[in-house]
Amino acid sequence: MAAVALVAIGALLPAPAASATEGSVPVEVAAFVVAPDGLVAGLSDFFGPGADGGGIDFDETTAFGTVDRVFTFTPAWLSGAATDAPVGLANEWAVPVSVSDKAIGVALVWINPGTVRPQLADFVPDPAFATALADVADTSYLVRDEPRSAWFSLDGTALTTLVAGASGVSGDTALAPYQRLVTASEDAAPPADEGATFGSVLSIGIIAAVSLVVILVLLVPVAWRRRRARPAPEDDADGE
Repeated sequence: MAAVALVAIGALLPAPAASATEGSVPVEVAAFVVAPDGLVAGLSDFFGPGADGGGIDFDETTAFGTVDRVFTFTPAWLSGAATDAPVGLANEWAVPVSVSDKAIGVALVWINPGTVRPQLADFVPDPAFATALADVADTSYLVRDEPRSAWFSLDGTALTTLVAGASGVSGDTALAPYQRLVTASEDAAPPADEGATFGSVLSIGIIAAVSLVVILVLLVPVAWRRRRARPAPEDDADGE
């Protein structure tokens, strides 16, 4: 019944533009994007004007562009292996957002595994990114490189940079050189976990030793004074 209701809602509401990239857009996601209590409501709640007057006014001129399925690099590709599947599906869809016909950013929608319902996951306030999505070919994949805050379109083995982030690339590149760049940067990263663990243990040991010294300095004189101030016990022989 829920699926039938979602289909009915999708039929009644004005649909966003068809997907411009590879990947599917479920009917519930498409319905969420255009529903009055859907994406625009979520944007207003989390990124709208606050008590301090900040935020974006998602008014009646708010419009949404093409809904694109998001892909991410696969673990095999990130490990440096040669693979026929460099990217895989993500539980995420990107939607360009405009207000008063001006691109303002990209909304990210996901299906919450707990509720199995679409929700606003994040908003990227980047007009250039929103504009670039319109130029992505329908044969391309929209790829998010989240660790480097970068976005690409992938057509075959050709990568086009949409958001450079900390990727170290711009413009057009290819999968192979970018894979080498990613794996090289990860191999060069210092083993921070082991150092942090050793440093944490050392710090705890020093703090414990200092605390023990402070306790001894404070308590030993007090105990000594109390011992000296205590009256001597009466002699039983004198009492007889």
